[in-house]
Amino acid sequence: MRQAIALFLCVSLAYPAGLIAAADSTPIQTASELINKPYLELLELGEIGKLSSAEVETIERQLKREQEAEQNRLKKEEERIEKEIKTARRQLQEINRRASRDDAETAKQRGEMHCQVERLETQLAKVKTEREKGVPISFQNKFAKLELIQKWPAVRADIERKIEEGRARERRYGDVEDIGSRNLGIENLAQKQYDDIKTGQDAIREMKAQRFMPPEVEDKDLTAYIQRLADKIARNSDLKVPVKVTILDSDEINAFALPGGFLFVNTGLIKKAETESELAGVLAHEIAHAAARHGARLNKRATITDALFQAAQVGALIITGGAAGIGTYYAFQYGFQGLGMILDLTLLGVSRDFEAEADQLGAQYAWQAGYDPKGFITFFDKMANEEGQVKSTSFFRTHPPFLERIVSTFSEITYLPPKKDLRADSSDFADAKKRAAELIKKREDEDRNKPSLREKQPECGEISMPISE
Repeated sequence: MRQAIALFLCVSLAYPAGLIAAADSTPIQTASELINKPYLELLELGEIGKLSSAEVETIERQLKREQEAEQNRLKKEEERIEKEIKTARRQLQEINRRASRDDAETAKQRGEMHCQVERLETQLAKVKTEREKGVPISFQNKFAKLELIQKWPAVRADIERKIEEGRARERRYGDVEDIGSRNLGIENLAQKQYDDIKTGQDAIREMKAQRFMPPEVEDKDLTAYIQRLADKIARNSDLKVPVKVTILDSDEINAFALPGGFLFVNTGLIKKAETESELAGVLAHEIAHAAARHGARLNKRATITDALFQAAQVGALIITGGAAGIGTYYAFQYGFQGLGMILDLTLLGVSRDFEAEADQLGAQYAWQAGYDPKGFITFFDKMANEEGQVKSTSFFRTHPPFLERIVSTFSEITYLPPKKDLRADSSDFADAKKRAAELIKKREDEDRNKPSLREKQPECGEISMPISE
């Protein structure tokens, strides 16, 4: 049977997708179909065949061709937009040559051209980010799934064997029944977590002073719900200090924890999560960073200011805590200058090893708190398959992808003792998600009505003025 499955899986991505029936009438899917399935579905599949090296190389070449074609398409789109911007600016120069002063009609034309240029520049930035960041993330995801098809069956068999032999607790942090009473291999863990509070407070103070912190959400019900959720996870974790939740009014789909238990959650993340277990999985991952002191252990720099900002990424724009003008609003909205693109990853505790550790601990904490730990995998997968990767690039900058993290997280879930009635969703989460969406819409409406920094600039609505050569 294994050989038959392997034979069917060798179908190239170039062939049409479709189900092929095996001798026992079990539907066998081509590799093309398998790599387009969600991670969780792949991980829960029964036995699948192993592709040969030649077959893997064929699929990899096809994926590389597809990635190159998509990036070339976006590059041509960039060139088209750049050409339109140049044309629009030539038309502005023509307006300037007509007379020394604008009459009413000329002023209207000038305002429309300003809006046109601004929209084109915003579009150009989005397309460029998609080409440079989004497409590589999308295809890295496909390559990871191709490798997962090959590696996971053996990993799963090894886990099942260790469980059967009574060796499950031999893995690192395998003492899940001792959550809250263990020290994670860190001497004086509680005292050091307490000492981290000042580091986190200094970081927050510096961020606010530099005006890099988006506005905090002033919604007591939403804040109370996220705080309750975080508290429940923290009580079932190795964090010894209180967790302090702040909700930020940002479309950026992200959350991050600073040393000392300071947890920041964007409204964009709450809106994006589909179930409470997905949100709980992300929060548990961030709480794990604080519990294991990843940020403090990585942060070797002399000052908080050095640890917070990367000058090359700050660029010319300054986030003002709101939307000061349309250009700044879109830059902030699409994450070009969102916190995930500004914060130094050492302060967040992001490294290859620490991310894997936070994945494992986060799965344990969500499970211990009574949530389905698979929620983190479904959310991670959703971000990897996001249509239009602009908003997800920041998430993957602070949560690097793919294969090792998926395998390590699901490995831990497979090791965890069975537990009945793990929560996947709740009406409270549905209310919070709805409230987050309403807050985002309200802020967007307010931003559109804010006056520009430039005097007399007309409000740029949905004007679509054709540009002629």
